[in-house]
Amino acid sequence: MRLVAEEGYEAFTIARLASELGYAVGALYRYFKGKDAILAALEMRVVEQLRRDFAEGEQRVATHPSHAKLDPGAHALVGALVAIGAYESLGRRRPTHAKLLATSLGDPRELLADEVLAAGILPPLQGLLGHVASKLEAAAKHGVLRAGRSDERALLVWAATQGVLTIRKLGRIREDFANAELYQSMVTSLALGWGADSERFADLLSRANGIVELLSLENGGQVAEA
Repeated sequence: MRLVAEEGYEAFTIARLASELGYAVGALYRYFKGKDAILAALEMRVVEQLRRDFAEGEQRVATHPSHAKLDPGAHALVGALVAIGAYESLGRRRPTHAKLLATSLGDPRELLADEVLAAGILPPLQGLLGHVASKLEAAAKHGVLRAGRSDERALLVWAATQGVLTIRKLGRIREDFANAELYQSMVTSLALGWGADSERFADLLSRANGIVELLSLENGGQVAEA
């Protein structure tokens, strides 16, 4: 994971990995068919950690004292925002995980074969999107958002978040590209376009941001509670 994140996909070879680990090259081929299989397994580990982040966020939404009086629609929308925020904040919380995931999702090149994506990372990613979609659907059902296709909305907000993360890479050249408010503005614009009330949404987004800040952080390879 470190090789890919720090040196790029090209630097990641079976021979290099075996050398770093002190293993014989043949030993790695006993467990993985090749480079793609290892990268896919690492990405599955990142997605699984995201799934746990989603579950932790869901638990915090359900048990936070200040959310007890929220109506079901508002509660659902906070849940959606926490899940989206967990993905957006991955680079701050687990930078190596974020860089690895960006290797395949953010790079325009086809680094992994279609069959590897279809059988590996795509299904669990669709599961995470389904979680967001179900929350958006519930928010619309209870009138917090206007009725609409929740699956399409989940895909759109994920794509927009991915775009914001890509733009941030240019923050070293243009400071405004690294503006932390871009993500907040993007989520707000989408929600208002889907019929959310501006003042109410600002409150719900603030609540969600607070929960995201409490999600587990990775510090020196150890996951600790913030």
